[in-house]
Amino acid sequence: MVDTLAANRQSAADATARLRDVIKAIHSAPDPVRDMAALDPALAQASEGWRDVRRLLVSPFVREGKFAPAIAALEKLVAAYPSRIDDRRTLASLLGRTEQWDRAITEADAAADIEPNAVAVHAARIQLRVQAGRLADAAAVARATLGMAQNEPGEAYFWMLAFVRNGDVAEAAGIAAALDPGALPNERVATMAVRALMEDGRTQAAIQFGSAALSAGHDCAALRSSLGLAHLRRGTEEDRKMHALTHFEAGLKASPADVRLLSLYGETLLRAGRYKEAVVPLAQAIDLAPELEQTRALYARALRYTLRYDDAADQLMKLVEKTPDKLLWQRAAIGALSQAGRKQEAEALFGKYVANRSTRLPQTFQEAMDQLEERLDTAPIPQARLDWAWSLRGDVHADRAQWERRARWGHLVDHLLFDWLECREESVEEAMQLLGELDTGERFFAPLLAAGRGVVVATAHVGPMYAGLMALELLGIPSRWLATAPRIAQSSYAAALISTADQTEAQVAKACMRALGSGNVLCLAIDGAANPAAPRAIFEGQEVTYSSFASHLAHRLGVPSVFYAPRWENGHVAYTLEMLPAVNPGEDADAYSQRWQKAYFERLREHVAGPPENLRLSGGIWRHVTSADRSA
Repeated sequence: MVDTLAANRQSAADATARLRDVIKAIHSAPDPVRDMAALDPALAQASEGWRDVRRLLVSPFVREGKFAPAIAALEKLVAAYPSRIDDRRTLASLLGRTEQWDRAITEADAAADIEPNAVAVHAARIQLRVQAGRLADAAAVARATLGMAQNEPGEAYFWMLAFVRNGDVAEAAGIAAALDPGALPNERVATMAVRALMEDGRTQAAIQFGSAALSAGHDCAALRSSLGLAHLRRGTEEDRKMHALTHFEAGLKASPADVRLLSLYGETLLRAGRYKEAVVPLAQAIDLAPELEQTRALYARALRYTLRYDDAADQLMKLVEKTPDKLLWQRAAIGALSQAGRKQEAEALFGKYVANRSTRLPQTFQEAMDQLEERLDTAPIPQARLDWAWSLRGDVHADRAQWERRARWGHLVDHLLFDWLECREESVEEAMQLLGELDTGERFFAPLLAAGRGVVVATAHVGPMYAGLMALELLGIPSRWLATAPRIAQSSYAAALISTADQTEAQVAKACMRALGSGNVLCLAIDGAANPAAPRAIFEGQEVTYSSFASHLAHRLGVPSVFYAPRWENGHVAYTLEMLPAVNPGEDADAYSQRWQKAYFERLREHVAGPPENLRLSGGIWRHVTSADRSA
């Protein structure tokens, strides 16, 4: 008996020694994968030989970055020990690292079949599918195993990730809402929970969850980034100018080279009016990631508002050179070049800009109008704007689908008017056929202008905005329009523009006062501003850009002011023209401005309650519209 036990121990030791010799030979072989077949007999004889294979072969190959032999060794282990899930999990991970997705997913699924209650295995199944871009499949696995995420908060990250990536944000937020932020296992879960709540429109809940996670000691750059974004989404003045910045600053202390945080921090400083401070993080971001177009554009804006006009123009020209067909960068560069005094470059680029847009237009204006119907579904209007406008409608019996189609048509037709005015100067009279009866407007302005003083005309980004330029040109009424179009524009109406694109705010203000002093009608979109830190006001539950400049001009110069909004009436452009309050004797500027603002918003409210084709849904009051918070 004793001799038998000793013989067995010796036999086991000999088998282990032979296995280790095989492992040593494979590890030092010129082609380890080719020699891996020697493991089969050695493993068959050695008891628990998997320990030595993992410790002496798989781990060294992984450390050395030699994934192919590590995978081959694990495949031998899986064949020899088919019920061990750890080998399958490691094999699945390495197959994933080498992007062999089908094989990786097969191994992870096989491990789950062996131990169906192993939460970490199901997390790996989901993770691999997400990494492979099989998002619907990942979400399906997450949905089928949802109870595991709810019972194991430490693994909930992958379930939330799968749902968020697949657009199933309500399901991700449901998991997040069930978590206790004070008892989370790590920062990664906390960050994903904040993101899931925010993506589902539960902004307040996201802020509360993230703040509680921070209090529990879960602090990291990613969590700070998500919390800062949540504050920006909520969007109060304190959120934009204090809370978001605090989180971004804290995140950068932990991760000073985080490009996303640098970009967010710089942009938030820019929109808070802290232009000089914004320059540094934005410059750092594009140094680290030169391909980030939006960040470079923000950097150019920061340079502009620190009076570095040449540098701003150079940055925008880099964007034009990189993506020469992107109209947004072309237009911004034209203004920057003009402001930097580089007139010839600006003129050359403007010519290309107009020519590029012109080629996209049909031969006739009527053809362009006829094509609008085909483009309705692709009109780039955020859903939050449609939802808010729908809540303001006057017709409570309107059909939502038809209402939205009409709103999209109004959006597209106004942008078509702008393109036609700027790019088809020789055919502009075709667009003028849309103008309705103009005598009413002429009669309205005649007595106001007869006094020899100018008139402040306050409008908004509603209705067919660009029709106003055509109307006043036809009427011959002396007018000036505050606009973002650069002065380099060569159309017939260009002389009527006071450009905010290539002038400082002081220059714009002086030009406006000169225009009124010369007896012009001065048209200003009160809800528009080129300045990224433009002031805002509350209008029907949303923060909208609002400038008191018009009311202060009317008060200071003692000129009348008018509310103006273009609208569609029987297929033609008509005009709403109503007097705004006059200055009372002895009334100070602030009191008058408040009374004027109230009257302006009342008239604007009446307009947006009307037919949906008169909304426009871009720029101005629409720019900062956010969806209602769903936290409750």
